[in-house]
Amino acid sequence: MNVATRAHRLQQVLSHLKAVGRQQVARLGLVKPVGAAGDAHLEALRATPRARRAFAAAHPADQASATRTAASLRRLGAKGDDQLAALLHDLPKGEVGLLPRVLHVLEGSPVTGRARGPFAGARQTLRLHAAAAPTLAAKLGAPRGTIAILQELARQESRSSSRQKPTGIDARVRLLLDLDSGVTR
Repeated sequence: MNVATRAHRLQQVLSHLKAVGRQQVARLGLVKPVGAAGDAHLEALRATPRARRAFAAAHPADQASATRTAASLRRLGAKGDDQLAALLHDLPKGEVGLLPRVLHVLEGSPVTGRARGPFAGARQTLRLHAAAAPTLAAKLGAPRGTIAILQELARQESRSSSRQKPTGIDARVRLLLDLDSGVTR
């Protein structure tokens, strides 16, 4: 594993820890909750109350990551469906705790294969969350365009990276994936 990969994984772990810490400080009333900006973004996108409640119940690390990704997409002029997909795509991770998330990041955030060892069930949920996102988004009342993006996201995450330049929805999903994984634009 090269230095850049190690640095990226460490950055992801620190981001998880920061989100959980901020949520604890928010409980004391000293800062806004981690999901406040994401909820405002969902409201602006006219997300359903079910979607907003699901987002509010999400893990702070998912709320923080989704909010950053959606905000980056908005700054880049992305469509509302893309932004909503960013806000909803991690919701299937559910209540997986911090330690399994850290282990998942340290093992390279795999999306295939069977998780084994400590917290295998929780880590398997993290591996498969993208595949469950379109169904959950539909249950939460997301528009067809958002669901199509989440379906393509799941398809792209389940296959090895393509080296050809993506176009159309592929390019939109690649942008979402890049922003979600920390690639800056």
